[in-house]
Amino acid sequence: MNRKKIAVISGKGGVGKTSLVASLASLGHKDNDVNLIVLDCDVDAPNLALILPPKSEEDVITQDMYTTKKATFLEEKCTQCKQCYDKHFCEFNALNWDENNNIPIIDYLACEGCGACKVLCPENAFEINPVKSGEIISYETSDELPLVYGITKLGSTTSGLLVSEVKEHANHLKKYEDSNLILIDGPPGIGCPVIATVSGLDYVVAITEPTPSGIHDLKRALEMVTQFNIPFGIVINKADLKSASQKQLKSYIKKSSHEILGRINFDLSIPEAMSYAEPVVDYAPESDASQAINSIYTKLKHILSKL
Repeated sequence: MNRKKIAVISGKGGVGKTSLVASLASLGHKDNDVNLIVLDCDVDAPNLALILPPKSEEDVITQDMYTTKKATFLEEKCTQCKQCYDKHFCEFNALNWDENNNIPIIDYLACEGCGACKVLCPENAFEINPVKSGEIISYETSDELPLVYGITKLGSTTSGLLVSEVKEHANHLKKYEDSNLILIDGPPGIGCPVIATVSGLDYVVAITEPTPSGIHDLKRALEMVTQFNIPFGIVINKADLKSASQKQLKSYIKKSSHEILGRINFDLSIPEAMSYAEPVVDYAPESDASQAINSIYTKLKHILSKL
């Protein structure tokens, strides 16, 4: 099966990435030519599930993930030599000293699980063990659309690994073998979670807006995507925004010759749809925004058929 994997990324947050994914998911799920699975890889702040909720809470499957390692102190082995603190075993300042009990204290939020304390302690009073770093949640929506997302536990530092686990989890869904499109809501930025998201994709949709930060972060995101040699197209949200950056964006697009998948003008139906936790193409199908997203979907489908 010629299965395609695509992601929507944004460089910066708040430019309409999740709103676009939700609408594309709705259109794809209604398309008889498409068997769709949707992933939310914005594991530090997933919210696609707010727009595409489960059919029933009883059908929600939650799996704990252990992609983070932390140090554990073994008090029975400690001789209170204080070398771990005095000699600064931890470069991340995760080791403090309890003067009352005369033992080290581990700051678990600061601990990176590097293992230095375990290696350097002469009494082997430290261990490095996997700890819960997040969860992967999967279910089907009321329309039987499969959705998988991850959520990072506070203090965990391996969100990139959690993204990879979310993508791997999708491979084991019952509907995976029959699917021909994996649509991913990616995280903002250009860090590890984004790199893990775009790795192995067939196509990337980059959404932006005509603002200084929107353009700046778009450029950075596309530099990252280019490093992976993944084809991409750009969606401009709030395309008619009265902004001094309009000229800058038009100049950048002209010089770069990047493909424009579509432009979505400012439309109050989008925030209204979000307030009702619905994709705008379902909430207001006749709106200008919905018509623009329909055109983007049609163009995107054509592009994917040629890959």
